[in-house]
Amino acid sequence: MKGRWFWLAFGSAASTTILACWAAWVFMIQPMDAAVKTVNALENVFSTEFAITPRLAANAGVLFSQSAREENLVLVRQTLVIEQTLDTPLEDGTQPLLRAEFLGEAGIAGRDPIEINIRRGGLEADVQLPKSKILTLEITTTPTVVPPGPAWEALPERASARATRQLRLAARQRFLDEGLLRDADHELRSRIESLATKAGCALVFQDPANP
Repeated sequence: MKGRWFWLAFGSAASTTILACWAAWVFMIQPMDAAVKTVNALENVFSTEFAITPRLAANAGVLFSQSAREENLVLVRQTLVIEQTLDTPLEDGTQPLLRAEFLGEAGIAGRDPIEINIRRGGLEADVQLPKSKILTLEITTTPTVVPPGPAWEALPERASARATRQLRLAARQRFLDEGLLRDADHELRSRIESLATKAGCALVFQDPANP
């Protein structure tokens, strides 16, 4: 009888231990291990196919700090012809129409934080992306004065300097109105999502203001 109770107790303890080990593996160890494997896959994809490797975290720990191989990442380029009436009259009282072509480039700086936090199981990740900004705003052609105004070269130095500043301000506003930053944000999100898909991970994008 004693032997029977011993083996019953032993079997019960063994079953309990096996069940506990199985539960620990299924609900704790395996999901955590899967998350780490996803982090490694993401690091490999980003380091080979993107200019920036994001800050990658899993299981409440940062496994890879952000690193950038370029100072700035240009995501969208656009050219616009800007026309603007000079806001201050010339000596002859006229306010000629000015024209210039501008190049606008939008994107992010390599130091702007991109954070990806892998969820348990490694199949999903929470992502926070920086907002894009205008990286380049430059005149690509010499400004001109639309006839019948005077030639650009004939403008007094003070007037031409003011006209250039005015054109730049108008160009910046026009690029914003045309959605340059919106397009850059969309492009960044699309690229990040595509790379994560290659690593077998679906992304859940977080609002930086309400993570």
